[in-house]
Amino acid sequence: MERRVVAGLDDQGRRLDRVLRKLLPELPLSALYRLLRSGDIRVNGKKAKPDYAIVAGDELRLWLTGSEATRQPGAPRRRDAGAPGRAEAFAALILAQTRDIVVVNKPRGLLSHGKDGLDTLALAYFAERIDAALAFTPAPLHRLDRNTSGALAVSASMQGSREFSLALREGRIHKLYLALLDGELERPREWQDALLRDGDALKSVSGGMADRQAHALFEPLAVVQGRTLARIRIHTGLTHQIRAQAALHGYPLSGDIKYGGSRCTGGYILHSYSLGIPDDVAAESPGTVFAPLPADAERRLRAIFGINALNRLIE
Repeated sequence: MERRVVAGLDDQGRRLDRVLRKLLPELPLSALYRLLRSGDIRVNGKKAKPDYAIVAGDELRLWLTGSEATRQPGAPRRRDAGAPGRAEAFAALILAQTRDIVVVNKPRGLLSHGKDGLDTLALAYFAERIDAALAFTPAPLHRLDRNTSGALAVSASMQGSREFSLALREGRIHKLYLALLDGELERPREWQDALLRDGDALKSVSGGMADRQAHALFEPLAVVQGRTLARIRIHTGLTHQIRAQAALHGYPLSGDIKYGGSRCTGGYILHSYSLGIPDDVAAESPGTVFAPLPADAERRLRAIFGINALNRLIE
């Protein structure tokens, strides 16, 4: 069975073997390389090596037989993206959008990844762009816990995905969070802690390798009757980092029972308030994006810190 597919702009620069693995996910890697060696997969009519860098407009011709033809390359990859309301639900979350990166305001309770998560909504919103590429799939570029709200970046192009991920690894993505803490944090604290993941308890605990250091700056914005509203800048992005570090230093998030926080109606408040993407990335950057607090979190914080205080505190 012969199939022909054409590479789009979002395939530009990707290795041929990686594109093929997306096109033929059920095909063993050894079989894929065999097809390349034999010439049963060709680019623009010629044999190509696995590390060939795809160019937009390249035509891939694939001769597949038997089980190799189970997945038909070039078929829409929308993954039920047309389910009612998903594209609209994603659009309603958008704070800023460029051709390469979208920043959304993730609500509390929505998973970043997984069944009915933010990635599923993104598939629906970008359905046409997905079908125009061989292997590109939009997805969240970092993660927020289910009950953490706020600014989160999603790839709108392969270039956006690459450049954001590179900037993240280089520590050039700036993240600011707001959190309600138990205890009275009276001055800024910069904490570095080695964390490891306790798989049984599903939490992060003290310990682990020195290269797994969690690094964050906690700055008190207001202190009232045993509670602190803190602004937190994280320099790393380990799982449950803010929750674990706050608890380790005696200031667990109010309502975060898993990490020793006091009980409070509505659970803990942890909000990704600001996401800064540098303008010098080789992609169209939305710059620094601010995410409004969820209405319930804002109401709770105003009740603790005063009706007009919150706006002044988070400017």
